[in-house]
Amino acid sequence: MKPSVFIIAVWILIALLLAPIAFNIQSHFVYSDSPFLTTQYQSVKVENILKEYFNYTKESELFVIINGSYNESLEKINASLHYLYDAKLITPYEYISQVNSSYMSFVNPIIKEYENNLSYAIELYHNLTVEREELLSNLSWFYYQLNVTFKEGHNVTPSSYVNIYEEYLEETHNPILAGVKTFNDPFILLFSINNYTNESLIKETLCTFSNYSYLIYKLTGKYFPLCALQNTTVYVLHEVESKIPPPPIRLCNFHRGNTWIFIVRVPDNESLTNVEEFMQNTPAIVTGHFAIYAQSAYYTQQDLKIIDLVTIILVGSLLVILLRALFPIIFLIFSAVIGIEIAYSFLYLATFAGYKIYYISGLVIPPIVFGITIDYSILFMYRYFEEVKKNPNNALRTAFRTAGKGAIFSGLSIAIGFSSFLLSPSPLLKNIGEALIIASLSALIPAILFNYTALKIVSLRLLSFPRKEVPNPIDVRQKYLRDVSEFSIKHKFYVMGIMVILALASFAVFFTHTTTVNFTEIVPSNSETVIGENILSNYFNYSVDYIIIKGNPNLTYDKIYNLSKEIIDCRGLAYGPASFGKFITRNLTYLENIYSSHNYSLIEAYIPFPVFSKGAICFTQKLINQGYMVGGSNANRIDIVNNTVSTYYSFTLPLTIILITAYIALVLRSIVVPIRLSLTLLVSSLVGVAVMFEVFKEVYWLSPLIVFALLFSLGIDYDMFIILRIKEEKGKDEDERIIKGITYTGLVVTAAGLILAGAFFSLISADMRFLEEIGFSVGFSVIFDTFIVRPIFVPAIMSILKKYNWWPFAS
Repeated sequence: MKPSVFIIAVWILIALLLAPIAFNIQSHFVYSDSPFLTTQYQSVKVENILKEYFNYTKESELFVIINGSYNESLEKINASLHYLYDAKLITPYEYISQVNSSYMSFVNPIIKEYENNLSYAIELYHNLTVEREELLSNLSWFYYQLNVTFKEGHNVTPSSYVNIYEEYLEETHNPILAGVKTFNDPFILLFSINNYTNESLIKETLCTFSNYSYLIYKLTGKYFPLCALQNTTVYVLHEVESKIPPPPIRLCNFHRGNTWIFIVRVPDNESLTNVEEFMQNTPAIVTGHFAIYAQSAYYTQQDLKIIDLVTIILVGSLLVILLRALFPIIFLIFSAVIGIEIAYSFLYLATFAGYKIYYISGLVIPPIVFGITIDYSILFMYRYFEEVKKNPNNALRTAFRTAGKGAIFSGLSIAIGFSSFLLSPSPLLKNIGEALIIASLSALIPAILFNYTALKIVSLRLLSFPRKEVPNPIDVRQKYLRDVSEFSIKHKFYVMGIMVILALASFAVFFTHTTTVNFTEIVPSNSETVIGENILSNYFNYSVDYIIIKGNPNLTYDKIYNLSKEIIDCRGLAYGPASFGKFITRNLTYLENIYSSHNYSLIEAYIPFPVFSKGAICFTQKLINQGYMVGGSNANRIDIVNNTVSTYYSFTLPLTIILITAYIALVLRSIVVPIRLSLTLLVSSLVGVAVMFEVFKEVYWLSPLIVFALLFSLGIDYDMFIILRIKEEKGKDEDERIIKGITYTGLVVTAAGLILAGAFFSLISADMRFLEEIGFSVGFSVIFDTFIVRPIFVPAIMSILKKYNWWPFAS
């Protein structure tokens, strides 16, 4: 067996061995932000304070929306609960009971204070009821009291009471008051000088009497409603609730008609696979923080299969149109497939060293590797076909020496560009950077080594099948490329002006549009979690922010009070030193003992928006902007987004430009070329992002970042192909060298651009909006870069610069 045939067999064996890893790599994707949350984030610092000083255990809640009777619903959920680890099912009644129990614990001291204030009046009430019964059983005694009182002790049967009465009368000068004091009987107050002799009236009055509030008021000067005297507990609770309303959590928050909502609490490290299995096996709609990530994982796995299939079909169709030869197409697709397998295998091995494969990294690897591998392979093949026309005997070696050098140079440029991610202080950018470097280097291996071996063993006759000769590296596109480059050079200053205007207009669109972190970007609009969140917004419409205020609560109480009031005024619930639900007080209460510890005060804010919704994110962001330390799922998300975006644009992107500029300047011995390259890549990126904003209006926070990251790395290829070819061209006329370089490499550039754009356009077939955004914008940017920037803008700039293109060294 020839060595080349043996090597091909080895490549096929490698492809077969690595295939299972590539097929199962989705099971290792990470969808949650948790692995990238470090103590540099404020929300993580808040969680650490909660754990250390407030006995806080981080858990996530799944909201199960189910139809049926209560008992049937409970039975169905319990039957699926075993799919989750250490899950706790909270029924509507248990949740309401917990809320009410917490409320009663809060108001009990106030209730006791109310009851203490009523104790004297209650005692009077009981004494008066006993007194009334005694008077009814001995009316003659009461008649005697009235006679002594209203006859002022005269003409009555003498007794010691008469003497006492006279003393009180002398003291008070009030006959009725003297009578009450003498006989210790407030019922005398019910009669007067005009009716005290009417025995039937007296008896009827005592029999029907119920206005004890009047007698107590006469005795104490304070009015107490009869209900407060007769049913003290109910009255006191009603009074307390009128001043301190209980949290507005009712059964209607969990049950209406035939629909019930149950809550399942799971540990923060619960497997998303378990959550998805629970969702699939529960005859209900499940939503919440973990459910969103689980659904994102599920749909990502489904989309990845579709994306791979569409990529192969789309790229394969383009290759058929461009090459129209069977074996080159097979070689290109096989090299791309094995490139993806190698990239995924390296990622899988990295997991043993603790690497977490962020799902976005895993999703963009297929189009990146597919596109880059075929780009390099086409560069290599086109150069081989060109050399075959010149010298068939030495064509492969020449192509390997020239095109192979260009591919390696370009691949290293991309890897160096991505290496800026590794130096980033953002954990998420580091993670994405590692995946991108692996992808770019993995593409080089099959593009150069496999294609060299394959072309070596296949005869030119087979290589051209079903055509009579190998694909011609010269076709109608060369005329187009020569014409547009000549036109660009002839009108170079106008072209430059158009490019500047286009760049400024695109920057204006980019600068004036905002991105979103809405969870609807990472799950389909018809997914279970989106439907569930919409239903939930009409029932239990809350997510929780944990706000820490540092300092002695006595000194920070105004700040605590104002924040609590702001939360309540925005239809939220605030639990902290100054508030409980909707109740708020300016005075320190025993709540301070619950919500203050070690010089920290805690406010639990139940904000009236579902977790990760636009409303929840905006509300939490407002609290953070006001300078508060905020924790919770919404705050975690905001910290990740803000840190990643600010770090990329202020650190990673500038460092990418610096590293690429330094590397290309070192290799090409020119400072001007890499600067011009960076500026033109910036134009392509800005145009792509601007078009994305205009098409999608509101885009996911990562989409613009990924467009910039990919264009500033992958876009190097096409410029380098052109520059290296220009350097090969001989002659003194710089414009002619530029035109020839564009013309001869333009075929490779346009073919590669179409292939890479096609690979990214395949993401539009996904069922998730943010993948559609990335696929469309990167694909559009590559097309714009390939057919506008490289053949039109680049020749104009290089023609203006002339010999200074190669400054400080000559070409």
